[in-house]
Amino acid sequence: MTPQHSRIPTSGPLSRRALLAGATALPVGAAMAGCSGDGTSSTAAPQVEYAQGSAALEVGLGAEIDGVPYPEGYVGPRARESEPFGDGSTSFAITTRSLAGFDPSTNWFSAFLERETGVKVSYSTVPRGDEGAPKVNAILAGGELPDALMLGPEWMGGFTKSELYVYGQQGLFLALDELFDRFAPQLQEVFSQNPEFRKAWTAPDGAMYAFPSVNQCYHCKSSPFRTWVHTPSREAAGFAEQPATLEEFEQMLRGMKEADPEIRPMSGGKDDLPLRLIGAAFLDLGVNQLRRDGDAIVFTPTDPAMRDVFRTAAHLVREGLLDRNAFTQTTDQLIRLGMHEAGSRFGVCQGVSQGSFVDVEYTDPEARYREFEPLQPFAGPGGDPVIAWDDQPGAGSVGLVIPADTADPETLVRWADFQLGLLSTLSMRLGPKGDFWTWAEAGDLGIDEGPALYKKVPQEKEAQNIGWEEHGVFNLALDVRHGEAVDEMTSFEPMLYRAGKMYEKYAAAPEALFIAPFFDQDQAAQVGELRTNIDAAYVRGATSMCLGELDPESDADWESYLSSLSDAGVDQYLEVLTEADTNQA
Repeated sequence: MTPQHSRIPTSGPLSRRALLAGATALPVGAAMAGCSGDGTSSTAAPQVEYAQGSAALEVGLGAEIDGVPYPEGYVGPRARESEPFGDGSTSFAITTRSLAGFDPSTNWFSAFLERETGVKVSYSTVPRGDEGAPKVNAILAGGELPDALMLGPEWMGGFTKSELYVYGQQGLFLALDELFDRFAPQLQEVFSQNPEFRKAWTAPDGAMYAFPSVNQCYHCKSSPFRTWVHTPSREAAGFAEQPATLEEFEQMLRGMKEADPEIRPMSGGKDDLPLRLIGAAFLDLGVNQLRRDGDAIVFTPTDPAMRDVFRTAAHLVREGLLDRNAFTQTTDQLIRLGMHEAGSRFGVCQGVSQGSFVDVEYTDPEARYREFEPLQPFAGPGGDPVIAWDDQPGAGSVGLVIPADTADPETLVRWADFQLGLLSTLSMRLGPKGDFWTWAEAGDLGIDEGPALYKKVPQEKEAQNIGWEEHGVFNLALDVRHGEAVDEMTSFEPMLYRAGKMYEKYAAAPEALFIAPFFDQDQAAQVGELRTNIDAAYVRGATSMCLGELDPESDADWESYLSSLSDAGVDQYLEVLTEADTNQA
């Protein structure tokens, strides 16, 4: 779990202009409420006054449009009629993301939203990720905030839930719950279809400080563990079928080496150590290396079973079956091995998709990536493998944040709510209906091999500045994602879906899933620094164990490894997680 660039201040007097300059604290009342008389942290956050669900809807859903081929059992947004509700007399200032070839002021989907809602928007942009962080910080610290911020998910550098919570308690961001209950019928439908969704987005003080997007991805639930085998190399090793046990897995690697001495049977890269599927043969590694064991939260690299993982990996390295360079090489170096002119120079590799280690060229029916298939998890000495299953009840991202002093938040909530509809979501992703996509026909199959809901219209050339990236509000419910008619020759989504089904058979028990809680200001500052140090210590220790610098068989070396994690702060880290988790409950 690599922490995002944190915008949460750590110390100093309250000043809106200094919120992002590292010079603020919680308001005095909130800070005092966070401590008991003896100086210890309290277990309950101050609660907002509004009770979720206590206001009635003032806006209804539009009539459903006829002719939409919803598959049987479909759960997700509907295509509905709508009327503009904005009068265009006010232009709302919204800050969003910049992207090559994207100009929100002339973008087709931006114009579609204005036409369909009547809401006029003036967009400003900031870059994604670390490049954009200083500009976002300056906006928040400057005192003159836009009417809304639409900065996307965390991987774009968008707000974390904890940042929303801190800034909400400081009075910078508006608590939106009453507005949701009065003006967001589409969002209310999301709450109804996903009973735990609202709770997942509610801060410990009882408020939601962002309009969420829905992004349910089936194959993502196991993607960190996904590992691929080069089919020609597997067959050359004499394996007509995939290995079912760790012992057979080693035999396959050995057979690959015997068939082609130049090949590295298993390789990988330093940014994602190649231990996930081997580890799953011994223990539940957890999501982001965290899992629940009853009431306890476990950082799984400290689990005694990790010693067996290191023993196995070190053995494979000594035997020349696991590439030593897999712990140190870059992604570019890995791709060069996968795209070698003589054929892939490795037989097994960990990766979210084939694009993690080879080039993906859909136009080439003989493309290298097509030579790789998902490798099924294999049993270890103790029995079936365990795949950590990341099934988040609030799967999605921050869609829209509204500052507390925005003059007309009601209209912005309605504008965001419109975007949760099926027509808006598909138009945002694909472009104009009819020109770029249409409803599916009988016989069209979706990603999950069931009846499709919609399909793309082939284009002669790539269109520019049509849709939005996923930085705004949308509703990619699972049935919407899987409802796209796809051609296996132009998408690896069906392959990823099948990989997900293959791994789901070994999914960890739901009660083992640790869901990251909201952190208050002090907790967020501690967690970010501690996890950075702990991750670095783990990578150093795991690499040393696997490459022979430390010996997994040695009790002294194992204790040295555990001590390095302790010195990095793992005990304090787990204490903070436990406190925040208790407060969230």
